[in-house]
Amino acid sequence: MKNLLLFFAGLGLLATGSRAENINLGGGKSLHFILPGAWISTDTSAPSPEVSQVGKNLRYVPKGGSSDAVLLTVLLVPDNRYSDRENLRMLVADATQQFAPESVEGKAFIKELRTATVTGFTATFTDIDLVDKPPVNDDYKTMTACFIYLGEKVMVFATIFSDDPAGPAFAEGLRLLKSLTLATPKGSI
Repeated sequence: MKNLLLFFAGLGLLATGSRAENINLGGGKSLHFILPGAWISTDTSAPSPEVSQVGKNLRYVPKGGSSDAVLLTVLLVPDNRYSDRENLRMLVADATQQFAPESVEGKAFIKELRTATVTGFTATFTDIDLVDKPPVNDDYKTMTACFIYLGEKVMVFATIFSDDPAGPAFAEGLRLLKSLTLATPKGSI
């Protein structure tokens, strides 16, 4: 039955043009997510076989050249304190307060990001200097900071850069984050 489910999941990926990405975290752990078919990695260097103690940075952009991007930083954290939702929420509040003064929002509006496999929080900030201006490549009107704890001491800091948080590229970036799963020798989390 499990093989049949995997078969149909694979057909779904082929139909949408999406593809599965796998990042080796070392110690038998790996990060899996679905990359939208219209997105590519901008990593030009050869990938490291494992995440270093400092972390691993990955950047994905739409092929069409829109001014959108998703930056993922995968970190191995020293303990499981962020499995507690309130600790994770406080981390987001502390880490994002630096963006509030230069934003339209003026403060962090923290939203929960939750799926069957992902627990995290997001905060979106709009650059006050770019409102009502035409898009410029790599100069984004909005930045959504996402902090996701996957368990087993694995944290993902993600940033969705976009000119339109109501647009399709932003939605695809959010779907990418919601598809994150952690595989361990004990099974997927």
